[in-house]
Amino acid sequence: RIPETGEIIQPSPGFALFATQNPADGSYGGRKPLSRAFRDRFVEIHVDELPSMELTQVLAACFPAIPPSLAQALVEAHAALQRLRTVARGRDGGALF
Repeated sequence: RIPETGEIIQPSPGFALFATQNPADGSYGGRKPLSRAFRDRFVEIHVDELPSMELTQVLAACFPAIPPSLAQALVEAHAALQRLRTVARGRDGGALF
């Protein structure tokens, strides 16, 4: 229902909406919590980080032209950046990036 007009829009059969958000717990800079009223409109599913081996496999499957050694290097760089962010957050309480 559109509040301004009162119009009700019916979704087409098979319509689905997916939304994502990084957590607002300080692990990502600049994130603000969503209101409970807004969050109640969705089913929340929390997903943990993928283990390095699985992330490497996902990269290889999605981008078959990338050599396995490069996929592994990208995953290692990602892990290094996460560690740096954790160290920076520990110093001043906020996320570096």
